[in-house]
Amino acid sequence: MDFNHHADSALTTLSENHKFFKEMAEFVSDFNDGGEIQKLLDQNVELAEDLIRTKSKHQLLNKALKHAKNSSNTVEKFEEVWKERSAAVEQTRIDVKNSAEFKNFMKAVESAAPQEGAEINGQANGPAHDEDLIMEATGAEVFSLYDPWSKALIKNPVRNKICGHVYERDSVMLIIKDNIGIRCPVIGCANRSYIQPVHLVKDHDLQQKLQQRMSDAIEDESSSEDEGQADH
Repeated sequence: MDFNHHADSALTTLSENHKFFKEMAEFVSDFNDGGEIQKLLDQNVELAEDLIRTKSKHQLLNKALKHAKNSSNTVEKFEEVWKERSAAVEQTRIDVKNSAEFKNFMKAVESAAPQEGAEINGQANGPAHDEDLIMEATGAEVFSLYDPWSKALIKNPVRNKICGHVYERDSVMLIIKDNIGIRCPVIGCANRSYIQPVHLVKDHDLQQKLQQRMSDAIEDESSSEDEGQADH
């Protein structure tokens, strides 16, 4: 396993730790912990930032090394080019916070274990109510209507073939596009495999049910408005 794979694995661990710390924060919210959990959350983000910076620098040094090998026909020339190129890398300022990988990491951890009652994309994010779930005809499976990352209503559902959990297609594809170290975000999921595009299949049956549910909700809202106008 090369350095990048080790770094991706470490980032996944940091993401999981962040989720755990956020869950702990909910349990101790009624107690004064002196801000210790928030410190752990901040340190976790700093570690991720440092790791991504190191990973980026490692990639730049690899490119510098290849350039030195390809442009040198003697050991002396190689040492000269490598010294120049590696020094340039060390002087390079890496803007980690604006990198796609750091943004993906922050999206993953910010969507983890949100506090009860918080609102994301206009939807209440407290305990799941009946209207937030959809049940298969067999009664064996229950799915949230909301994407686990964006917390928005799912419109184009794709199912993870490995664990069976459902995501919004645009949301999951954006997150895994530049990061191979993303696992299923559903809390309690036993699937330890990193999500890959080949794992995702469009769920046509669920999409029809979602569309029907949305249509029913619109009809119910229209009926309520008509009844309210009739009362006046």
